[in-house]
Amino acid sequence: MTATRTRGLLVLALAMGALLGVTACSSSKAKVTPPAAPTDARGRAAFTIDARGNQFTPAAAIVDVGTTVTWRNDDAVAHDVEKSADALDFGGTFGVDAGKFGPGQTYSFTFEKAGTFFYTCTIHTLMSGKVEVVAPTSPTTNTGGPISPGAETPSPTG
Repeated sequence: MTATRTRGLLVLALAMGALLGVTACSSSKAKVTPPAAPTDARGRAAFTIDARGNQFTPAAAIVDVGTTVTWRNDDAVAHDVEKSADALDFGGTFGVDAGKFGPGQTYSFTFEKAGTFFYTCTIHTLMSGKVEVVAPTSPTTNTGGPISPGAETPSPTG
């Protein structure tokens, strides 16, 4: 009986050693991928965000006030696009439910006010994104080149 017990203890010790060896090889530090930089879509009248693989791509975008953003469901399953919190004021009625945002369908919203707007898919809770809306910058008009120090500024009457 002693040989059987010794053999059983040896098998148990080998199994525990193998288990400890496997867990010791894993890193104790979490591997976190930093979020991608927002896609800069300023200057465009329209911009598209894809819903695919249970994520919005891009997850963050910067657009001008007045830009129409279209969410396109490129997935094989239904999604929805909703405000991340009911208190958020998107400046208009925002969101589409899954019944109207199935595979191949789109939803569009025109952002008429500046701000940062967070949205989510309430079906897939890790699926979220944001649109940062900024006032468009006006182009600078060059009326004849730089003025040298000490030079006179031309008067409007000539």
